[in-house]
Amino acid sequence: MVKPLPIVVGILTVGLVGVSLVIMNREPMAVGVESNSYNIQEVPRHPVTKEMEVNAESFIGKKGPEFSLVDSEGIEMGSSGLIGGQPSVLVMTKDGCPCSIESQPFWTSMSLYYGPAVKFFGIIDVDAKGGKKFKTDFMVPYPILSSTDDKVFRAFGAKQSVYVYLFDREGVIQKVWPGYSRAMLTELNKLLSEMTGKESEPTDFKMVPEKMTSGCFFFQPVGTDKPAW
Repeated sequence: MVKPLPIVVGILTVGLVGVSLVIMNREPMAVGVESNSYNIQEVPRHPVTKEMEVNAESFIGKKGPEFSLVDSEGIEMGSSGLIGGQPSVLVMTKDGCPCSIESQPFWTSMSLYYGPAVKFFGIIDVDAKGGKKFKTDFMVPYPILSSTDDKVFRAFGAKQSVYVYLFDREGVIQKVWPGYSRAMLTELNKLLSEMTGKESEPTDFKMVPEKMTSGCFFFQPVGTDKPAW
């Protein structure tokens, strides 16, 4: 009589090999261009212009535009619940944009460091399903709201991704950055420290672009150099 043990072992071995091959050949979770060090070079991929800086400064001292959008779980969230009461940081995000992908770890780290003392949230240019994928793929710890039209982006004057807005406890915009850089992150970190009374996050920004760089244009294919409006 043939013992069944060798057959069982053989089946298990084939199964494990199959699972290993599936894992090895699985499609990457992230959509878009992989993160790289291009932006750290002398010329940014999407340089921030003087016009962008002037437009961003025009929002300082004003209340942020009102909006109501759904988060990655399809739950409606409004500006009144996200802005005011404590410092808030809004990060404009474009699905698949390399700059959004490359900068995300720094927003995540800062959000986790300051915790409930600062309300971080993002707005992304896809539906809730796409927003959930971005939030899951990059382990974003704060709400990601979805907007499939350009209304809210226009209201905030954000033609491109990686625009960042800092609100005070009264919901007034204290600072707008039309992109990010080492100096920008250092300044945001310092301002959040002052607003919360907590020491600045001890973070090394050496992998951040030295010069201010923005992201891809909203409602245009990734890599397009022409704005949608």
